[in-house]
Amino acid sequence: MNRIYILLADGFEEVEALTPADVFRRAGYEVLLVSVPGSPYVNGSHNIIVKTDIFLDDVDVDSGSMILLPGGLPGTNNLFASERVKSLVLAFYERNKWVAAICAAPMILGELGLLNGKEATCYPGFEKHLHGAKLLESPTVTSGKVITGRSVGAAMAFSLEIVKNLTDENAALELKKKMVVV
Repeated sequence: MNRIYILLADGFEEVEALTPADVFRRAGYEVLLVSVPGSPYVNGSHNIIVKTDIFLDDVDVDSGSMILLPGGLPGTNNLFASERVKSLVLAFYERNKWVAAICAAPMILGELGLLNGKEATCYPGFEKHLHGAKLLESPTVTSGKVITGRSVGAAMAFSLEIVKNLTDENAALELKKKMVVV
């Protein structure tokens, strides 16, 4: 079974965290919402408080298939300020596991040097952080085992792209059909 860790820091973009969580659970994946600040409740950028499943120190790289970073401000900055978050992202990447980030959060991947030579997308204005990446304006981009999404408006496409990569295209298409995604 695919286990996906979605990291939530105060100020995360709710749609970019909860749309993937919902879609992944519909796909049958184990999804764990992870508290970065160490409280069981994390406040999103639009003051929606979300109860998390586990704390950052409980993330087990060996049992995970993917680590996902939602964007939002100041959520992205709060993720980047955490040395533990950065070490987990690097650990997933170095073990050839999936790493995903959407909106402003691909800047973290870029600042860590993980996008060098890869195609990527991000929220407009954050391109300067995607060091060495070939920048695309697509809603979502997969390059190796790194998946990036452009913005809150791409959250559903981003989620389905992840399902396509973790399972297969038929599973993503079937899920899209069941959810009546246009």
